[in-house]
Amino acid sequence: MAVDLAKALARTMFNRIASRYETTRAGRHSDRMKKAALAWLDHDVRGAALDVGCGPGLLLAVLARQYPELHLAGLDIAPEMVRVARERMGNRADIRLGDAEALPWPDASFNYVFCVDSFHHYPNPQRALIEFRRVLTPDGRLLLADPTAPVPLRQLLNSIIRVLPVGDMQMYDCRQLTTLLEACRFRSIHWREAGSWGFVASAGAG
Repeated sequence: MAVDLAKALARTMFNRIASRYETTRAGRHSDRMKKAALAWLDHDVRGAALDVGCGPGLLLAVLARQYPELHLAGLDIAPEMVRVARERMGNRADIRLGDAEALPWPDASFNYVFCVDSFHHYPNPQRALIEFRRVLTPDGRLLLADPTAPVPLRQLLNSIIRVLPVGDMQMYDCRQLTTLLEACRFRSIHWREAGSWGFVASAGAG
């Protein structure tokens, strides 16, 4: 699937379900992934956090409640998702419309970058990871949660999802994602399964 087409399909789908995202199958899966990603955080959370593919702002809302001193930002490719997220968060988070391959923030802006249930849509995953690392502080961490499936089911699904009109590109296993993260100079990479259909990876920028 061509890059521009994949992004356009994802944008269209998420625009359509933005106002009811929590009630969809995608929203319910994303909720499980958010909880799994948040479980990696310790109590000493400070500084600034960015949610890439923030959708309607649900993860940002949880972070705002749990860590009231944390500076928050979000980015999504779908204008309707951005609208809903801004309504939810008000002035509590800097939420922008944009592409994960070109984050509109300066270098070393964030102590944490979250990417939850979004990475499998990215047609240029390495470019996105390079951007994630660029905006992280030297001691910052990436928390990436996404769907997966056991072999050979994952291989079968990956051969199908690229032709579906939803903008999905690829589901990853531990080896594939670790290889991508290492190629983008992430370190201290850890992988944890999140149920039978998901994982969370944690990686350090330095």
